[in-house]
Formats: sequence, structure tokens, C-alpha cells
Amino acid sequence: MRFMKFQHSLSAVALSVALLAGCQPQGDIQADKSPRPVKVITLEEAQNHQSLSFPAKLVPKQHAELSFRVPGTLANIEVEEGQLVTKGQPLMNLDPHDFEVQIAEYQARLIEAKAQARQARQERARVEQANQGNAIAKVELDRANTAVERAEASVTVVRQRLQMMQDALRYSALKAPFDAVVASVYIDTFEQVVPAISVMTLHGQDGYQVEFSLPNQLASQVTLGANAQLTIAGEPAPLSLTITEVARSASTLSRSFTVTGQLSQQPSNPWPEQSGNLTLKLPTQSQRGFLVPSSALQGDEKHAWVNVVADQVNHQVRVSVLGYEGQWIRVAGQLKTGDQVITAGAAYMKPGQPIGQIIADNLRPQL
Repeated sequence: MRFMKFQHSLSAVALSVALLAGCQPQGDIQADKSPRPVKVITLEEAQNHQSLSFPAKLVPKQHAELSFRVPGTLANIEVEEGQLVTKGQPLMNLDPHDFEVQIAEYQARLIEAKAQARQARQERARVEQANQGNAIAKVELDRANTAVERAEASVTVVRQRLQMMQDALRYSALKAPFDAVVASVYIDTFEQVVPAISVMTLHGQDGYQVEFSLPNQLASQVTLGANAQLTIAGEPAPLSLTITEVARSASTLSRSFTVTGQLSQQPSNPWPEQSGNLTLKLPTQSQRGFLVPSSALQGDEKHAWVNVVADQVNHQVRVSVLGYEGQWIRVAGQLKTGDQVITAGAAYMKPGQPIGQIIADNLRPQL
């Protein structure tokens, strides 16, 4: 019995010793002092241009607003909108009746004028014959010569009037000046035509170009030969173009200037007046310093700095703030192009602290 009690007591002591051993403080845990990974951006030279976007549209390289040169009543329209036409094909015709009547009138006047001229020449011949015999005064010969000149001048005038009437009849037929598609028709049959007022628009078939408008302060910065890109529906990638024309006369309504660009490649399925978004780089004034994200700038009450990685070690570089551009800050200091500035975790970095993995940050300022 005593042996049993002793055995139980020994077990209790062993258990107590084990429990006490478990409660003893362990050795100090070493903090992880491995170099910290960081995200960085690489400083780039100050931008000397800005990318701007403008609405733009496709327009045919060749187009024409057609009008009649003579007045009259529209007799017929021989084409429809959307129809393909060839050079010289008749498009519209005026009623030829009035022109034909005038032609007949001037043909008769020409016959009359020629008869009067022939009579004047015959009269002059008789006067010349009489003058040789000194039967009449010299003044009569002068009058005969003048009559011939006037009669011949009348023939010339009537002949020119007849030519004008014949031209007017020819102008009463409107024909296509080049191979094209009929874009619009602005008049109906039997309506009165006014000269120089557009009655039809034709679009050529030799491709499209791009037009867009700019205000004066931007149009003055565009140079011929500059490159741009056009994004339109139905195209998998932006279309490249080159600026070829900058208008010098502003629009009456918008007071903007039209800029024209030639596409390096035609769209796969273009449509007249199809709109898109054009991106163009324009020069800006040269600016000091570098743009860094707001997360990269650190400071206290007296100084501001950024953390720059060099030789896998962090260096604090004092900077001065020049301005703010959205989420970006323009700073100047002992910085140079190519410096790697810490953007993530910069607040916890100390001077001289070793740097682990360097991860490139994809942040870029949107200029």
C-alpha cells in the first residue's frame, strides 16, 4: 500500500516538473531582417508633348457639290442616291424648250445679219465704182465703208449670242465629272433650278481621308507631316494618318479650323461621314523636374524627399514640390533620368536600408 502511494507521488512530481518546464521562457525570436521587396518607377525625361483626342470623320478624297450653270425647269432625274455613276454620265436635265426657241431665234437673226452685211458690201461696191468716175463725193464712200463694218460687226454679235444659246442648251444637261457614287439629291422633278445652287453631291471612289476641327490655339501648333491615329468602329486597331492640310480660314459658325489627314491604310468597310476618335500629339512648353506618384513623396514639417534605389540600397533624396498634375506631383532635386523611385512602402523605408526584389510599377502619367 505504501509503495503504491509512493509511486503515485513520484508520478505527480514528474508531471509538475514537466509542466514547469513547459512554462519556462524560450530563447529570443529573431526578427526577419531580410531585404524588403519594393515597387519602383523609373524617372523619364520631362515630356515635351501632350496627347489630345478629338472627334473626327471620314470624308471622300474626291467629292463635288454639283449645280446647273443656267436656270430652268428640271425635266428629269436620271440617277438615284447611292447609285454608282461614270464620268460623263447624264445625271439631270432641264426642260430644253426655252433654249431651243432662243437658238432658233438667233439662227434667224444671224441669217438676217448676214443678209444686211451682204447688202452693205454690194452698196459699197457701187459707191466705189461711182467714186472712180468722180460721180459722187468721197464722203459717200466713207459712209459705205462704215455701213459694211457695222453690218459685219452685227454678224459677229449675233453669232456669239447664238453660241451662248447653244452652250446654254448643253449646260441644261448635268453630267458626272468623275467616277463616283451619288451621295445626295436636293431637288425634285419640275422644280425651278437656280444657277450655282447645289442640286446633287457626288463622292469619288478613290478612298477616304480624315477631317477634324481645332480651335486657333491648337491649330497653330499642328505641323504638316505630323502623325496621328484614328479609332473607328469596325477596325481592330487604330488607323495611322499623316497631317496634310491645315485650313487658314475659320468656320463661320464654330470659329474652328479644319485639319485634313491622309490615311496610310484605308478602312476595311468605310462609310462617308463615319465618325471616330483621333489622337494627336501636340508640343508643350518645356517643364522642369519629374513627375512622381503621390505615394512616392515623403516628408516632415521641414523637408520633402523621395526614396531612390541605388546599388540595392535605399537613398533619401530631398526634393522641392513644383506643382500637382492630378494624382502626380512634379518635383525637382538631385534626381536624374533613369533613377528608380520607390512607390509602394516608401513610408517605411530608412536611409541605407538594403533593398530586396525590385518590382517595376506600371504607373504612367496620363498627359
